[in-house]
Amino acid sequence: MSQVLTNKGLRETRRSEKTLRKSLGDVGGELSQAWRVLAPWALLATALGLAPAAWFLARWGQVQTFTALCIAVAGLVMLYVSLTLTRGRMTLGRGHELFNVSAPVGVIAYTVAYGPDKYVLIASGIFGITSAIVWNRRHTSTAMRELERQGGGASTALPRRWKTFTAEHAPSLVDSQMTVFKDDADELAVGLDLGEAGIPSDVGPLLERMTRFAGGIAGGASVIVGDYLDQVIVRVARRDPLKVAMHWQGPNAPGESMIEPIEGIGRYRDLLDLSLTLPYVAPRTPDDDPKMQSHLGIYGMSRAGKGAAGELLDVNIATRSDAVLVVCDPVKADQQLGPIAEGADYVLDTAPKIRSFFHRLVNSTIPTRAAVLGDPRRNLLGKVCREWEPGCGLSWVAVHVYEAAALYNNQDMTKLTERAASVGIEIILEAQKGIHDRVDTNARSNMAAMLVFGTYDYDDAALVVPSELLELGVNPGAWKNKQPGTCLVVFPELPLSRQAVPARFARHAPDGSDIAAALAEYMHLANPCDPWTAKTWGEPYQQYRAQIEAKFGRRPQQHAFAGAALLDERPALAAPLPAATSSTAPLSAEPEEGFDLGDPDDSVPTAEDERAELTEAAEDVVGEMANMLHGDDEAGAVLGMAVDGLERYTQSDEDEMAGPAVAAADIEFPPDPDEAHFAPILDRNEALDVLLAVLHDDVGEGGTFRPSDLYDALDRRARRGDSWVRKELKTLQEWGCVEDAEGYGVYEVRHTRRGDLDDYAESLTMEV
Repeated sequence: MSQVLTNKGLRETRRSEKTLRKSLGDVGGELSQAWRVLAPWALLATALGLAPAAWFLARWGQVQTFTALCIAVAGLVMLYVSLTLTRGRMTLGRGHELFNVSAPVGVIAYTVAYGPDKYVLIASGIFGITSAIVWNRRHTSTAMRELERQGGGASTALPRRWKTFTAEHAPSLVDSQMTVFKDDADELAVGLDLGEAGIPSDVGPLLERMTRFAGGIAGGASVIVGDYLDQVIVRVARRDPLKVAMHWQGPNAPGESMIEPIEGIGRYRDLLDLSLTLPYVAPRTPDDDPKMQSHLGIYGMSRAGKGAAGELLDVNIATRSDAVLVVCDPVKADQQLGPIAEGADYVLDTAPKIRSFFHRLVNSTIPTRAAVLGDPRRNLLGKVCREWEPGCGLSWVAVHVYEAAALYNNQDMTKLTERAASVGIEIILEAQKGIHDRVDTNARSNMAAMLVFGTYDYDDAALVVPSELLELGVNPGAWKNKQPGTCLVVFPELPLSRQAVPARFARHAPDGSDIAAALAEYMHLANPCDPWTAKTWGEPYQQYRAQIEAKFGRRPQQHAFAGAALLDERPALAAPLPAATSSTAPLSAEPEEGFDLGDPDDSVPTAEDERAELTEAAEDVVGEMANMLHGDDEAGAVLGMAVDGLERYTQSDEDEMAGPAVAAADIEFPPDPDEAHFAPILDRNEALDVLLAVLHDDVGEGGTFRPSDLYDALDRRARRGDSWVRKELKTLQEWGCVEDAEGYGVYEVRHTRRGDLDDYAESLTMEV
């Protein structure tokens, strides 16, 4: 998530720094200061006085050797602890600290073991007094500066260096004041108070010099500007953050709208967080127009991290409240999809299914959604929507196509990139190369938003990376697939300078356990697909959703626009109930005169009978409520709500989709595409049976034909093209079914029995 910097926050930091300096100067008051001065003298006096006393007591108990050994072991432990705690101090300070710890303990241990020795005691006193004097001198000169540097954020050496640096190399920032926030081997983060005449644009041209001043990596510096222009934060990376993958922290903004940016999925080389906006960039003010986003193309060589990055996008999309995810993979469906399929509203795992779905999107879904957005009487915003907007009643649809090269030359997919963005459908295509025989050139040109991962070489990168970025020296072929997830984020709303900075996506668990956990936790916040879009996807989608809901033991759900609530799908009633004339009059449950109820003993209950019973029971309940509440003024509104709810319950699906109290009889949904187009494609053996049947029925044994005579019949009955027919004629020649006749390209039918099955019955071919 991007950092938000305010002047107030910087001033609070400066106050904290002053407080820290003050606390370092007089922690504990005058008593603490006096103790620091007297500590070495007290230690010396204790050692000289305690050594003879300890010897006397040990001698009295006859345990001199054991006592001396214990004191020596305790001294070694104290020496090790001092070495560990003083590893960040200067050499002189660290050595002095070790002497102060080890010398007194050594004197006491020696005296206990061998008795008081005047030479040892005299040497200990002289060297102890010298050490105490040196301690007091160090304490007043260098020790406080060492403590400040170890405290962090209160370094004085770096601001002094900054003053010297700006005076010589950055005159425009000579009046600036530096506050150190973080200073370690990985990063330097400082705040700059630019002074009265300084502005943030003075810092930008000096970033490279500041990077060198801080010892950072090339391209690792960034500037964060706050609400006002007098203070900025500068961050300099001293180690390349892209060489160490960050761990994914889970989806951000689950249950929110898709217009919220997707964050927490990675970071740039200059330490800024990676943030993506998919539908559009929301306007900052009511007078601004939103910046619409293009379709997204993801390119990169194998094992460059495309799939893992795409899964992070999919999780964030699936957990938003007004978005649905459609996942397509015609090559490695089960292997690639994995746990992300649990968050998808629709999963398509074969090329025929995907092609059929694209055909529906182009010919039915896009016109229907355009009609809803353009009609104020249908969309929930009550206005003409030139683009998809949150709250319009239509789900924002992301169609993520893995291995898109397997669908090359699909004209419907190309049409989607031209027409789908404005109605709230975004296509996300993944391919290893952007070459013309894998991704349609028109489709590629319609995808201005790109994620370019490591490519095999510079030529592969030049196919998709804009020339302006190549001129700046960027080359995704440099990292290839050695740093999975590293990419260029080429989005239209980003400035060119930001697009040139490499970024790296976060890495999730290889087994997808964190993705599955995120979906299990947040998918209840997502809404189902809106009924307009779901209707255009036809029966295959309804069957898929029924299977998924049955798997989890749930009933299918869909949007119900009365009150913008999510209700269980309800069985349609045969006819609407008669409207009540009074909120207090009971509704009659008697059938009309002349209504034939049939013979219940001889007939099986039908769906109409069950719906009639359900209607009768509902009327009885409302009637009993009316009798019970009769005369109660406060209960009249409750009864009215019950009658209104019963009437809405009996409305047909078309009336419900049209919205409450809105007449839209003059607007019709476009018809579904030709269902024949969605007939399953026969496999090779079945298609060969159809070819032999056509030869038997249309040509006959002994008859002659040209391959062109079979094209229409094979395309209509088996959805096979002319190239397949010409190819399989060679197979029929090997079986002896056909042979060359007089004339170029003319064949004669000898028989219509298959030659690859010995016991294949001719009657089976006749029946096809």
